Amino acid sequence: MSKIVYNLALTLLAASAVVSCSDKDLYDAAAIEQQKKSEFTTNFTKMYGEVAPDQSWDLSNDIHVYSLSAPQANARKITRAVTADPAEYLTINDWYEVDLNTVGWMTSTLKERENHEHLGNPFYMVVPDNVFNIVPIFEGYADFVWTLHIVVDDFDGSGESLDLSVWTKHQDIEQKTSSNPGWTAITEVKGNTQNATAVRAKPITVDLKQFKGKKMYLYLENTKYGEPRNPASSLAHTMLALDIPADKVPSNLDPDYKKMIIACEDQAIYSKSDHDYNDVVFMVYGYPDIPDVKRIEEPIYDSFSKRYMIEDLGTTDDFDFNDLVVDVYDITCKTAVYEIDENGNKQFKEWKDVKNSQEAIIRSLGGTLDITLQIGSTTWTKSQSQYPVDQMVNTGVNGGINYSAELAKFPVTGWDFKTNNVSATVGDKASGNVLSIVFPKVGEVPMIIGFDVNEYRNWMKERVSIPSDWFTEVD
Repeated sequence: MSKIVYNLALTLLAASAVVSCSDKDLYDAAAIEQQKKSEFTTNFTKMYGEVAPDQSWDLSNDIHVYSLSAPQANARKITRAVTADPAEYLTINDWYEVDLNTVGWMTSTLKERENHEHLGNPFYMVVPDNVFNIVPIFEGYADFVWTLHIVVDDFDGSGESLDLSVWTKHQDIEQKTSSNPGWTAITEVKGNTQNATAVRAKPITVDLKQFKGKKMYLYLENTKYGEPRNPASSLAHTMLALDIPADKVPSNLDPDYKKMIIACEDQAIYSKSDHDYNDVVFMVYGYPDIPDVKRIEEPIYDSFSKRYMIEDLGTTDDFDFNDLVVDVYDITCKTAVYEIDENGNKQFKEWKDVKNSQEAIIRSLGGTLDITLQIGSTTWTKSQSQYPVDQMVNTGVNGGINYSAELAKFPVTGWDFKTNNVSATVGDKASGNVLSIVFPKVGEVPMIIGFDVNEYRNWMKERVSIPSDWFTEVD
């Protein structure tokens, strides 16, 4: 028996002569809860070791995502890798040697460490009635790993978005340098083409003709040392769409092609960005059209989210954290504010918040006890849902796990992303007592853990413990 439980037992014994039966029941319930939590703490420590005093269990990164008609969390993501074989929307082509005349204009226009926000505005694009091509022409010095995505908004009329992963940092790009005159792939994370004497890359043909006229936008999915970071987005003014001057267009492309560059600032946190927009630069070209660039005039959505994985103490040696998994979203509708110069041109100034809402989606129910979830001022109870209390749902017990499943979806009020005001009460089927589970303080053993909502932190199958390397935060 642990010291905590032993001392508590003595206290209860001494008090038994002066308390009523109802008071004794309350003390018994508290003792049972304390014992279960003590057992859980002991077993967790055996599995993972002592918890560091400064260990936080909010392992999220406050990732903000911008979208058009609906939060991007609802996007239907195409996860297929781009390969040399034709795919439904993307095809890789043969090598194209980048025209250094075009790159020279780009680097002189987007000088290192200078703010170039004034060169463009937040934008989306309109899908053309022909295929078009995207090719990386410049990579700057950066420790982020980028993946370029194209999102087609409301692609099938259902309100969902189609999210295409198009290209990842260093993919099919080679360079020559003064010290190495042969074509060489770039392999180091911070590798770049800043000092290249020649660059070649494989253009990707994008075929979205079936979505002609639909709105589309671009974003960079960013990771650092494998951990997600805020994405850069054409909607959020972290990309520029620039026309190439007539005397700087590539001489090795058909003159009938329309051409432009997409210049990207990979640091999406405004205060940390240098706003030079030269971290990675793409050229877009096609005939007879390329996607038409449109300044953002309508409201857009800025959303962030957090995934809470909960253990219900039904057993004290189970660390799959799938007894209840809930994703909570905070969605702010924003409008762009522009200034008008003396020539009548609009220049982006700032974002104005219009409306805010919150919602929660239950993803997994791995417990067999009744559980009431509290998020801010909103509650949800399993016994009041369509699922039997003793039924495990979406944990791999009876089939696979659907990580996009929406077991329940409901509006939320009062959720605080920073304080994590999320808790649960669980009915103990053995004793009839109710256990309280709260978000852990720093340095405590957790029964709730907070993560970013993405594929990097999907919940585990039943009785499969979460890996210890999830606990390591990366700067």
